[in-house]
Amino acid sequence: MNGDFAILLFWFGISLTANVALGIAWFRTSRRVRHLENRPDLSQFDDIAARVEQAVDALAGRVEELANGQEFLNRVLSDRLDKLGRALPLPEARDPSR
Repeated sequence: MNGDFAILLFWFGISLTANVALGIAWFRTSRRVRHLENRPDLSQFDDIAARVEQAVDALAGRVEELANGQEFLNRVLSDRLDKLGRALPLPEARDPSR
């Protein structure tokens, strides 16, 4: 009986030591995780979102200006080509039998 009791104490000792070590490791790990995972300041995200929105609005304005410039250039070129076409004499009709 003393041999069985000694083996039982041995296993309880190992189990207790392992459980205490795991508990300490879990506690220290959870502290480190809490320290590393600080909650970010949401006002920073609001500032960044506002700046991104402002940049997108500015970019949209520039694209609108570019589109207006292209429309203007298209009108000017088509007017000039129409004037040039009216100023040139019409080519003589070719006779396919020649």
